[in-house]
Amino acid sequence: MSALISSGSVRVAFAASVGGCLLLVGKVFAQGAGTSGVAEVERVIVTGSNIPTAEETGPNPVDTYRPSDIEKLGIRNAQDLQTFLPQEAGGTVNLNIGNGGDGTVQLNLRGLLPKETLVLVDGKRVAFGSLGVAGFSQGVDINVLPFPMIDHVDILKDGASAVYGSDAIAGVVNFFLVHKFRGLEIGGSYGNTNLGASNDMGEWEAWLKAGTGDDKTDIVVIADFWERTGGLF
Repeated sequence: MSALISSGSVRVAFAASVGGCLLLVGKVFAQGAGTSGVAEVERVIVTGSNIPTAEETGPNPVDTYRPSDIEKLGIRNAQDLQTFLPQEAGGTVNLNIGNGGDGTVQLNLRGLLPKETLVLVDGKRVAFGSLGVAGFSQGVDINVLPFPMIDHVDILKDGASAVYGSDAIAGVVNFFLVHKFRGLEIGGSYGNTNLGASNDMGEWEAWLKAGTGDDKTDIVVIADFWERTGGLF
């Protein structure tokens, strides 16, 4: 009795295995018939990039001013930077709030309107309302950026509207701030405005910069005071 049961079990198992093979083969043939089509690839045209290294690898000409360069040129504030830039033409310089001035310094590359020069801070677009006075021809007021806090400045000399948009027709100025600093720094400077013998005014600045942090966190703070006096002394 046991022998017959074993033989029947073997026959049933063999039949089940053969049936499973037939089902598997049929399924494979069905899948092969469904993948015979050719996939179409859609063309994508890239006119701008948000990749951090896009400007470094591209053919765009960039001038970089590092702290050593800024010190050699005698640049102490936004007005000095605007004066020494060879690309600058017809920018707005009026550090005194008075006599119709608004106390702003606005970059104006190639003599176009200040709003045609894109100003970035650490690669992020700066709105007119945050660092300047809104208006038809108004640009970003770089006078509120403390220069002791600036690590370096990149200036894209050619128009970059294809990458950054229509507000970068004249060019791009990118201010990179100091994000890693350890210790305490106290400094100051004194000079004049170079507006001519009868119009020169004294300028002095004092700042305090402190920073701390570890491998994961960096904290940098700065207190900056700038004043223009009525005379040289």
